[in-house]
Amino acid sequence: MKTILIAEDDFFIRDIYSKVFTMAGYTVELAVDGEDAINKIKARPHPYDMIVLDIMMPKLTGLEVLKQLRALELPIKDTSVFILTNLGQQNIIEEAFQVGMDGYIIKSQMTPQQIVQEIDTFFINKATVPQAPQL
Repeated sequence: MKTILIAEDDFFIRDIYSKVFTMAGYTVELAVDGEDAINKIKARPHPYDMIVLDIMMPKLTGLEVLKQLRALELPIKDTSVFILTNLGQQNIIEEAFQVGMDGYIIKSQMTPQQIVQEIDTFFINKATVPQAPQL
């Protein structure tokens, strides 16, 4: 079973995504803001399978969390990250990809179930791509 960290400051959105991912068979952990997300990432003995970040969060934005995550040591820094937001500005999307985001979803354009399907598809595609050996 894959474990996902969802970092979202809005209680209702966090609750909805927690329920749909749990119903889809994922183990879900929640962070209420960017700082909480970083603390949970660092405290966890094994990396999450996926981190889903809202961009606009208190204390640290999703981009700031992503930057801090990518600065950590292996294997944590290689954790897959999707940005889940309502911001669609091209400059934010480009910056997130440059920092190392794996996917970008605009919340208002998809249902929670479609978002789960996007994450499922990502994991299926990742499993079929041969991985380079770690040196």
